[in-house]
Amino acid sequence: MFENNGVPLYLQLYKMLKEKVKSGEWPENEAIPPEKILMEQYDVGRETVRRSVLRLVNEGYLYRRRGKGTFVCRQRPEDGMEQLVSFSSEMVARGYKPGAIVLEHDTRCAPEKVRAELCISKDTPLLYFKRLRTADELPVAVETSYLLLDVVGPIDRDRLSGSIYQYFVYDKGLKPGRIVQEISSTIADDETADLLGIKKGHPVLQLYRLMYTVDGRPFFYMVFRYRGDVYSIKTNMDLPL
Repeated sequence: MFENNGVPLYLQLYKMLKEKVKSGEWPENEAIPPEKILMEQYDVGRETVRRSVLRLVNEGYLYRRRGKGTFVCRQRPEDGMEQLVSFSSEMVARGYKPGAIVLEHDTRCAPEKVRAELCISKDTPLLYFKRLRTADELPVAVETSYLLLDVVGPIDRDRLSGSIYQYFVYDKGLKPGRIVQEISSTIADDETADLLGIKKGHPVLQLYRLMYTVDGRPFFYMVFRYRGDVYSIKTNMDLPL
């Protein structure tokens, strides 16, 4: 079953389990076998199973539910981007139920800073929305977004209560070509503090994100303000030896 080729055992098991997901042998949203069953089935130790499963979780093939087990995510294109930029996918991978409350939604002209990032004139109308993002119903982040209407087209407001990445990429077929992100620290103003249930002046983590189309046009400007006491940003990359 396993080859003596110098490849770590957990990586070989990871590939086997990954194939079960990709082939559909493990159906979407179904629980995978418990650790003990996998240990017996593949004749490996607990740590080998855990490292293999954790890698699949980090890559977005599996997700965890606290107290219930590990489940198979829906199939998605292997662009490696969703697990890095989708709040919903990230929360699912961490074992939380993601949520979004739409606070504002309209068409408007953008502030000067946004216009400069999107390379547009002051008269260009943009789709604007603000959402409160939650994890297991706990307020985690305030999200403010501006999008070019001629790129994203008409938007179903009801879909704003779910994953924007999934809506754009899988439903509307709009795949980002490049993403620029910047993380900094700031303090909560009155509105942010009230929405996140913290005191004014409380430290918050601010993430700025700019998305480009595949032909290099900036079209999506977004700012997240996260509660610094309950949220951390984790990036997982496997580098070639």
